[in-house]
Amino acid sequence: MTQLLFVHLAKTGGTSVRRILKASQANSFDCVHHHTLIRFRNGERTHRSQFKPSELDPYPLAFLMVRHPLARLISCYRYFLAGGLNAQPSDRFFPGDQAAQRLLERLAPSFEHCCQQLPEIAAQLPHFQPMTFWLDALPNPLADRVFTGRQERFDADLHLLVEQLQLPLDPALLQRSNSSPPEPVLASAPSLLSGETAPSASDLSQGALAQLQAFYADDFRRFNYSLKPESEQP
Repeated sequence: MTQLLFVHLAKTGGTSVRRILKASQANSFDCVHHHTLIRFRNGERTHRSQFKPSELDPYPLAFLMVRHPLARLISCYRYFLAGGLNAQPSDRFFPGDQAAQRLLERLAPSFEHCCQQLPEIAAQLPHFQPMTFWLDALPNPLADRVFTGRQERFDADLHLLVEQLQLPLDPALLQRSNSSPPEPVLASAPSLLSGETAPSASDLSQGALAQLQAFYADDFRRFNYSLKPESEQP
């Protein structure tokens, strides 16, 4: 029986988690990423298929990483607007990511537009769906124990995970991949695109902010995130 199920939610650091697990002693695990089930054995991918809940084994432990909904949306928006995988050095071309880029250029040329058009965008680009959208499609209970980490404390929660697995973790593995520089949720931050600043809650109109809060309401509530400045949070 596989000991670990990793639920990879888009733009929460999941690519880094998978890389770390594959390179560690916890290198045999199953992964659900949206509509896909992937099995890794001894650090190598051995199976990939469309996800069906009935295919999941009974797991002693399931792990998922979550992220502040606004920071996650910013990361997702900027990633696809920049071309997705096509923006990374590679000999391969990904037509799906080009189509996503064209969609955002048409529907959401600014982050303000993105927040206003979230239902339509998420219907065509599932990465934009709330984290709870994907979690609610999984069996409940998901495992004997479910550990939820936070992207905001990535290193510390990875250490807690391997402690629960009773395995060592090489600190050298904690080098992030496919990730953006840390971005304050409520203030501008350096962009991936030279000369620009990252969008933030303070840049949004009240209408766009209300749309964002409504669309990700379950994420804010379930994972206890807030749009209030840290100084105003309890």
